[in-house]
Amino acid sequence: MKTLLIAEKPSVARNISAVLGRFSRQEGFLENDQYVVSWAYGHITTLAEPKEYDPSFEKWSLENMPVIPNEIKLTVTERKQFAILKKLLKRKDVLTVINACDAGREGCLIFRWIYKTAKSALPVKRLWLSETTPAAVIKALNSMKDGSQYDNLYAAAEARAISDWLVGINSTRAFTVKHGELLSIGRVQTPTLAIIVQREREIRAFIPETYYQLAATFETESRERYRGVLIKDENPGKFKEEFIAKGYAELITDNGTVVKASYTEKNEPPPTLFNLNDLQREANHVYGMTAAKVLEVAQSLYEKKLITYPRTDSRHLSESLSGTLNRRIETALRAVSLNSLPDFQSNLGPRYVDDAKITDHHAIIPTEMRANGDLWPAESNIYELICRRYLAIFFPPARYRVMEVTTGAGEMFFSKGRAVISYGWRRVYRFSAGEEDEAGGSGLPALNKGQVVKVVDVEVLKKETSPPVRYTDATLLYAMENAGRLVDDKELANTLKKAGGIGTPATRAATLERLIKVNYVQRQKKSLLPTAKGETLIDLVPEALTNVDTTAEWEDGLHKIEHGEISAEEWLSGIKNLTRDIVEGVKGQARTVNIIEEGRAIGKCPLCGKAVIETKKAYSCSGWRDGCKFVIWKGISGKRITAKQAQELINKGKTGVIKGFKSKSGNSFDAALVMGADGKVKMNFSGDSRRQGLLDVAIAKVAGLFKQC
Repeated sequence: MKTLLIAEKPSVARNISAVLGRFSRQEGFLENDQYVVSWAYGHITTLAEPKEYDPSFEKWSLENMPVIPNEIKLTVTERKQFAILKKLLKRKDVLTVINACDAGREGCLIFRWIYKTAKSALPVKRLWLSETTPAAVIKALNSMKDGSQYDNLYAAAEARAISDWLVGINSTRAFTVKHGELLSIGRVQTPTLAIIVQREREIRAFIPETYYQLAATFETESRERYRGVLIKDENPGKFKEEFIAKGYAELITDNGTVVKASYTEKNEPPPTLFNLNDLQREANHVYGMTAAKVLEVAQSLYEKKLITYPRTDSRHLSESLSGTLNRRIETALRAVSLNSLPDFQSNLGPRYVDDAKITDHHAIIPTEMRANGDLWPAESNIYELICRRYLAIFFPPARYRVMEVTTGAGEMFFSKGRAVISYGWRRVYRFSAGEEDEAGGSGLPALNKGQVVKVVDVEVLKKETSPPVRYTDATLLYAMENAGRLVDDKELANTLKKAGGIGTPATRAATLERLIKVNYVQRQKKSLLPTAKGETLIDLVPEALTNVDTTAEWEDGLHKIEHGEISAEEWLSGIKNLTRDIVEGVKGQARTVNIIEEGRAIGKCPLCGKAVIETKKAYSCSGWRDGCKFVIWKGISGKRITAKQAQELINKGKTGVIKGFKSKSGNSFDAALVMGADGKVKMNFSGDSRRQGLLDVAIAKVAGLFKQC
């Protein structure tokens, strides 16, 4: 009699069978005298399309929505491999089946849907793997649990899939039919898009403010120099008018005295170990890799047995791993070309080892297996990041001396600096750059209270407030993981925090790529910008689909299902009501005709009559190949021109007053855009803004005269 083992992917099946040994290869499975090992290709069974419930649902129509089946149906997407698995599940010599799909909610769902569709009744055991090294596989096989212990986890996974199906399919169909444009909507992708749109609108609405500061450079008797900024009431002096800063400059004496000098030692502990989100952020920051690419590479390293399971949200290790850590150190040292660990400490505290902080899997760390030199560049980069982060936790904290100095010279100036006492864990990274292993580097010379210094320079600094920065892959992943900060309700915020934010480590990269694929978001270098289509969607859909609160409520429900506090049927009843409300809301909307997609016409060219289309950098005439040169650039004097403003300019020949343009000198001003007969765009300064500008200048001049008196 034999045991059937089903893995999620062929590579994992091969790794497990290599440990069990002596397998013969068959079509779609491996077999020895005790085990039959086969595999899926991820979700080879999935929820059926609406037309499989009723042929009339094939046509997208508001009249037959919402689509809410009484019972769910499953369909097979990979028929050949499913047929093999079904046959194996029905073999008379197979008495037990092991679920060896990825350890987590989705792994339970993938296996259970195959098992359910094949109508199997075999007893189920659950294999829970965090790495596929021989020792880990043997340990997991010896500690398998009965599959029924994961019934609630499966119920939560299936409820999540059904709810996504109900809301996603009905919302996408309803908005698409109503507005005549394919509008894809999803539980995670839509609030993620809303986060990007909100940031872009904050940037557009931002009006920079110019301010001035006064800085002085001081010199000690030993010719060491340092700089300070004028402070008022212990705060940096920021002045709206330049003449005020210049007025203070006149009060500065030739010599100064150190009024206060404080020195504080601070420790910087090693960073926490990588979870997938942190690894994606670090790789985006260091190498510019997209989140999706990092996941692809990490998965490859996992299948090569070089790292532990990458789709994890944990930053901690388990107590059971303690005995394997030293052997992993040797592998990591070799991977980063180091011979030993100076200052090595083996006593890891709860910052790194804590069973209570581990969910499905522990943090990403290297295995004991050594790379054999066949890694391609992206794999080498990610593997090295993981190894260095792992090695760093065995070092003491980095130690710094923070210096704060107040210098009096007619007015008070503040200076701050930091000097390294001991690099600690940062040695792992310093060695990688070939730097010398010496403590040093100081932002300030050694200064003492009462010390006399010379003022060698006084300078008025012109500065400007900065708008929020656009999201990158790294910062968006951080925002998704910490989405609880966007929720006002403390209980929901805490639920979202426990759930790890919106999406999962395994799906966030795919969510972002989906937003780009459907043209809601575009990348400009590292930055993520919403398209006009993406912004229009956010304006159309109800808050229930864009608000992070909704995601928090969903995660709270799924958590309760997983822990047996409520039934899946009870929770899905609420989702069905939400679906009905969304569809009814769409039916009552007015049709929108200005959904602008990249490359879609936004108006007629005033010069040749052909369509004006939106491109990445401009709104330009589609007849450019024929010689038409009409164009409205998206960036004019530091201001981004929206598709709506471009439409207004084309249709009316002018726009309303637009705020936030920048002059060459860096000053902000407001103006309307007008189009000449030649199709060229010019600025028109309204009388009000011109008069206000002249008034501001006059007030500044009068204030200056009073100051001189």
